[in-house]
Amino acid sequence: MYNMFIVMYPLGVIGELLTIHASLPYVRRSGMYSLRLPNKYNVSFDYYYFLIIVMLSYIPLFPQLYFHMLRQRRRVLHGEIVVEKDE
Repeated sequence: MYNMFIVMYPLGVIGELLTIHASLPYVRRSGMYSLRLPNKYNVSFDYYYFLIIVMLSYIPLFPQLYFHMLRQRRRVLHGEIVVEKDE
């Protein structure tokens, strides 16, 4: 069971990224969840660019999360004590 994530985790991430990418044209066209100025809150938010930033955040974050899962797997399967560095 602790080995399934090795394949499933990257496939899940790829699925998320493909889904977000496929939704980008519709989000841009419809203005979905976007808030344009002027409005009573005096704030602007563009969901299209937010989704692009989320997609780009996978570049630095995915390896970090994936290798953390590998360390956790090693600890559970081999009974090793893994010391993680505090930054």
